[in-house]
Amino acid sequence: MDDGRQTTDDGRRTAEGAAGRLARPALGLICLLALALRLHRLAEPALRWDEGWSLAHASLNWGELLRIAALDWHPPLYTVLLKLWIGLAGVSAFSLRYLSVLLGVLAVPLAYIVARAWLRASSPGKGEGLAVLAALYAAVAPLLVYYSQVVRMYPLATLAVLAVSALMLRDNGKPLPIAGLALAVAAALYSLYYTLWPLAGLFLYGALTHPRQIGRLGLAGVGAGLLYLPWLLLAGGTLMARTASGGGGTDLLAGIQDTLAPTLQGLLFTYDTPPWAAGLIAAVLVAGLMVGRPGRAEAGRLLLPVLVVGLSTAGLVYGTVRTQWFAPRHLAPVVPFFGLALAWALDALGRTWRPILLLALGLLVIAFWSTSTQFVYAKTLEVVDPFDPTADYRFLAVRTRPDDIVFFNVLSTAGWYENLRRPQDPPWSYALRWEPVIQPMEDIVRERILPAAAAHQRLWFVLYKGTVGSNAPLKEWLDTHLYPVGGAWNGDTLILGYTSPQVPLTAAPVQAQFGEAIQLSGAEYTPQATAHGVIGLTLHWQAQRPVTRAYKVFVHLTDDAGWVFSQHDAQPVNDLRPTTTWAADERIVDRHGLFLPMMAPGNYHVRVGLYDPDTGERLRTTDGRDMIEVGTVVITPSDPRSP
Repeated sequence: MDDGRQTTDDGRRTAEGAAGRLARPALGLICLLALALRLHRLAEPALRWDEGWSLAHASLNWGELLRIAALDWHPPLYTVLLKLWIGLAGVSAFSLRYLSVLLGVLAVPLAYIVARAWLRASSPGKGEGLAVLAALYAAVAPLLVYYSQVVRMYPLATLAVLAVSALMLRDNGKPLPIAGLALAVAAALYSLYYTLWPLAGLFLYGALTHPRQIGRLGLAGVGAGLLYLPWLLLAGGTLMARTASGGGGTDLLAGIQDTLAPTLQGLLFTYDTPPWAAGLIAAVLVAGLMVGRPGRAEAGRLLLPVLVVGLSTAGLVYGTVRTQWFAPRHLAPVVPFFGLALAWALDALGRTWRPILLLALGLLVIAFWSTSTQFVYAKTLEVVDPFDPTADYRFLAVRTRPDDIVFFNVLSTAGWYENLRRPQDPPWSYALRWEPVIQPMEDIVRERILPAAAAHQRLWFVLYKGTVGSNAPLKEWLDTHLYPVGGAWNGDTLILGYTSPQVPLTAAPVQAQFGEAIQLSGAEYTPQATAHGVIGLTLHWQAQRPVTRAYKVFVHLTDDAGWVFSQHDAQPVNDLRPTTTWAADERIVDRHGLFLPMMAPGNYHVRVGLYDPDTGERLRTTDGRDMIEVGTVVITPSDPRSP
């Protein structure tokens, strides 16, 4: 009996030793597989909306970067890292995404380390098979592969949460590293707000399974809190506002019911798969539990994935209801812990009978195949409608000059522009008036527009969704404080040009009566400009009685022969105040701007009038003219050094 038992123990140790020797090469191959999956078609998709935001955000100076992050949905650590990365690797789609690839691949060996520590390995071979399976899942999990190819913070958050668990699951008998744990927790929270939930699961697991370490866990938590406190002071108002919109009571319960199933699907990432795919995954888990029959100690160990996945799922569901924003990508840091549970089930099946393990692996391949081979690389989860991230750049590239400046109302489109911008293209700035960040108009004007208008004669504003919603006050301010040159729709984006003359305007003593109801009572204009420069013009209108037709104003810069070199046509106040809205005796201040072509020096004439846009017929003055001259502009040669 003793000899037989000794032989069995020796055989087990031999098998475990062999497994240990094979684990490291297997892990190396798995890491190569992870890299290959993440590099596949990496540069192929155009930069998505969120990726454009990441690039533009990382392109800001340090102060602006932190300020915008405090108003955003996400904390700043990834953006800080991306800013440093851009300085080394550039802004091509491949180089931007390669940072996420590296972070995603690093999660694979860390998942292996966590799995081994989870099993409290005391010898090289014990639990190696399970750890390899956990690493394999981290390498191929569709959600992790998907977001390891995206210029966003999710791989970094996953890596940080795995680092916390690796430090917390150190070998028995060793005290928890308080400082290291505090730093890792803070890094996770600075990467993604939703890491709060897996971190809560990890700390609860540590307290339940190692009560002697509660004190050190508490100290680590306090340390992380102190490290995170500055950010809470800066961004706390935004966090409170983001979570204040949800409902309570029956609305909350109904929201939870509606959100739970999509959240679980997001965790499994079974998109573009048959309905039974999730059932196959669940069947493998249930079969592993039935075969493994975990005892008390093993059940306690399984608390780790149960708590992390359970609390994170509940947290995402609750957060979705409170913020009215559902994003399964926030579960990325949780996926390796679901992989732990799946690896445990597969290991239990393999220990029972190796063919069952092979069958289970085959079922998982079938379940994930469509998602992993097609959906992951199509990148249609966030954006399903056709879009062209190059459209704004192509529109601007043929119209702008290096000394212009381009404003964007959302950083996503600014990032698309930055991705394509060449040295000869103008710089860009921002006036954020579209979700997720809507800045107060007074801040935009004081901090962004007025300094730019003092330094640039030609300004462009790229307004995603035009004047819808919160964009309207921005255009209204521009139309009444700068000099509109014109605009055009480019898809779902309105692109507007404005002038900011750098010389004072001069008054023109003009008086004219157009038709029976409209009087021009005065004007100011730019008296001198350079070829290729700008002209600003302010017209003062007055309605003597209500006007029944919506006339357009035209402004022409002509030579003596009447040849038009530049013009601007718009309803008064750049379409904000059609003549049909004028009250009797109301005075209207109407601004117009002109971009000048390269033209010969000399005297040119500013002429204005009104016309019916439906018929093209001009409204005549009381003395029969169809336009009047406001004044003469002296055009001087442009600086040969200017573009």
